Amino acid sequence: MIGELALDSASERVGDGVHVIDLSDRWCLQDGRLNGGYQLSVALRALAAEVPLPDPVVASASYLRPAMPGPARVLTSVVRAGRRLATGTARLVQGGPDGAERDVLRLEATFADLAASPAETVDLTAPRDLPPFAECRTFGGEDAPPDIASVGRRMRYGVAEMPGWTRGTPSGDPRAEFWFAFADGSDATLLDLAFVVDGAAPVVLELGRGSSTVQLTVHLREHPAPGPLACRTVTQHLSHGLHEEDVEVWDARGVLVAQSRQLALLL
Repeated sequence: MIGELALDSASERVGDGVHVIDLSDRWCLQDGRLNGGYQLSVALRALAAEVPLPDPVVASASYLRPAMPGPARVLTSVVRAGRRLATGTARLVQGGPDGAERDVLRLEATFADLAASPAETVDLTAPRDLPPFAECRTFGGEDAPPDIASVGRRMRYGVAEMPGWTRGTPSGDPRAEFWFAFADGSDATLLDLAFVVDGAAPVVLELGRGSSTVQLTVHLREHPAPGPLACRTVTQHLSHGLHEEDVEVWDARGVLVAQSRQLALLL
């Protein structure tokens, strides 16, 4: 089945490298701004329609202004297309209160054809330590509280125990492991992973802080197998009002399918 994310991030090509879209309010944060992973998905899908190779392997986005639900354009350019790799850029632009169009996100991404080369996997990451999804405590989706941000209804999470910040007692340890699944029952695709890495609440909530994404880079390693995704997220450094957040994502086979690092502004 085609998931909500694929439907809501699909734009219409109206010219050479020009795409139009109505950004959906189903992916909003509590204050009405659109989730950064959703914005990245919109820009990356538009760019994927222009690049001659099928699989994004790295995407790096800078968030310049808040994006809001409503009309927007994605302006794309293929910078170089070789036999093994192709690189392009995309700008997500939206009109402001004065009617002037401004960049809200700038993206650079490189594409390859994962099926054209052997995996030759060497994975030195520590395995995630989670009980099976069916044995976890789940939250989000239709069970989410009525006052939750709309993006929180798009996903379901599975955890061994509820995070401290959800109970009003932050643990002081900004790291988390959890299962991720789309609430509509769709399975994540390679392109969807660009959203997944930004689909959870910032882990600095365990320090009693919130944050907003400034820059996000995601490495897309493999097409994920059907089923929920196991995620690990951690922050280790805060300084000058900024922090990093690292995310690793495994599919149901235990294969590492995505990694990301973001720089975020502490609130």
